[in-house]
Amino acid sequence: MAHRTSIALPAERDARQPILTRSFGWGFMASFALRCNLYVLSVIMTAYCMERYGADIATASLATGIFTIGCLGARFLGGPVTDRLGLVPTTLLGFALTAGASLLYLVAGDVYQVVAIRLCHGLFYGVASTTVTSMASAQVPESRHGEGMGYFMLSVTMASAVGPLVGIALMGSADYTALLLLAAGLAAAGFAATLLCGPTPGQEEVGRELEDVSSLEEGAPEVEFSDGGVRLLPTPPALARFLELSVMPVGVVVFISYLVYGAVSAYLDPFAQQAHLMGAAGFFFVAYAASMLVSRPFTAKILDRHGPAPLMVPGFLCLGAGIGLMGLSTNGAELLAAAALIGYGLGSIQPTGLALATQCLERSRYTVANATFYMMSDLACGVAPIVFGLVVPLTGYRGLFLGLVAVAAVGLVTFEALHRARMI
Repeated sequence: MAHRTSIALPAERDARQPILTRSFGWGFMASFALRCNLYVLSVIMTAYCMERYGADIATASLATGIFTIGCLGARFLGGPVTDRLGLVPTTLLGFALTAGASLLYLVAGDVYQVVAIRLCHGLFYGVASTTVTSMASAQVPESRHGEGMGYFMLSVTMASAVGPLVGIALMGSADYTALLLLAAGLAAAGFAATLLCGPTPGQEEVGRELEDVSSLEEGAPEVEFSDGGVRLLPTPPALARFLELSVMPVGVVVFISYLVYGAVSAYLDPFAQQAHLMGAAGFFFVAYAASMLVSRPFTAKILDRHGPAPLMVPGFLCLGAGIGLMGLSTNGAELLAAAALIGYGLGSIQPTGLALATQCLERSRYTVANATFYMMSDLACGVAPIVFGLVVPLTGYRGLFLGLVAVAAVGLVTFEALHRARMI
């Protein structure tokens, strides 16, 4: 009979272990700078292509959206590159190339060159965003993993508010050169912050070799999780350098939630113009981010103490309520309330999912696990405009948003089913 081993979720071995260390702080700043690089450009890229190069809306939208395709490619490359170069060197390379891509926009001769740059920019950004998250994961004490990653993801939340505000402000002055230089400078600042992080725990093993996957081979010891654990999906050795299949259950849940977010980000502006809510729409992502900032430090601790259900269930309920209210909004107050609900919902779902993606894994699998997780959210943001673009002519923006309440409900049901099956 095969030997059976019991594996449980990390215990609360020492709740006093510090999270906010010097290395964690510099990692937080590196992540914030990188995400700002994304957001200051994403809000202006369509208008930039149309104004500077005379591109039509379809081509300008392609230049904006192809960034996501590059990110998807990076999710597959992040693990193998990290195995060869190491975690910190790969992160530094990603930041350096992101800064370089940001400068290349200045010398693009036509919109098709911009499309090519955007594809490369997404690839470099995707590598850096994956590995900088892995660096943070490695710095967090295992007994406070959910809390620590919740704090870390505040860097994304803050950038999602600051980046669009700065981008829109500079776009209003038509100073695109300053905006592109700022984006490059932000990536360079992230590079410097990464240098100041110092080595990560177990960096040699994480960076230089893939973990031992012999436990996936025939005849290996059978693993039985305790009642507090989850049944991890094994990753075949042939896929282990590119994917972590144990992330897929929570990845599916996050994918569903980001279908809603993808629709909001794609259609907020035309919806607000049609509904005469442009004044409030300018502050939509401020309210969205503020809701995340208020809720995340408190909700992060819940995962370590009570598991994911007290976060995921209210998260999907708020996400559904928020997108429904958005579809019914007739004034600015209602639209901003919808933004706050959506922000709280995704602010509960996304960091919880990120923490779950690595909570039961060896640290050497963090980069591939984070890459797999982000691949699912990237895919949702890329798919949403394509799919829902076919729906809008039939339902209008309000009809689409109201219909997305059902998508949030599907996400909640999916989470409950996978959680009951102990796959999350």
